[in-house]
Amino acid sequence: MHRSVQRAFVTILAIVLLAVPMPAQANGGQVRIANQPIGPYEVTVFTSPVPLRTGTVDVSVLLQHADTKQIVDGAEIVLWVEPATGDEPQQYPVTRDQATNKLYYAAEFSLDRPGEYLFRLEIRAPQAAGTVSFTATVEEARTGFWQAWWFWALVGVASVILLWWLFGRTTPARAGSPTKIADRTRRR
Repeated sequence: MHRSVQRAFVTILAIVLLAVPMPAQANGGQVRIANQPIGPYEVTVFTSPVPLRTGTVDVSVLLQHADTKQIVDGAEIVLWVEPATGDEPQQYPVTRDQATNKLYYAAEFSLDRPGEYLFRLEIRAPQAAGTVSFTATVEEARTGFWQAWWFWALVGVASVILLWWLFGRTTPARAGSPTKIADRTRRR
């Protein structure tokens, strides 16, 4: 295969892979609160996706001893999510069971409307209790053609055609190739 064809193939493959939408990463994302003290503990809070969008939202909490940075076990954490519109706040348990990374406590829930929200975490741990809060803007989820089934079907068909074109075609021998010239001279 020629270098130019290899480069074209690698470029097209990279573009297709970069166009694939990635799922929201749980237990990480944007830091909303960093190392805020509550008694002998430090609390760090992350939200995902970045930026926050309508649909599934993940709020992850890292609770550590301030002096040793060891993870705190046995905490009870409740998340209150209150829209700025004054609607009734919603309550969600924040547990290790919901966390992908078991060093975190997490809550996964759905937000249906864009707008400003107040997120308040009530934390009760063996040696202290306290509350941390932050506000965040939730944007409308974007829907693009790359999320539609027909787009990925088209990408699949185009990929098959491209791969066949690059690797599956048999190239006919050129009229001026050395084997053709040798065959013509033998016949004379």
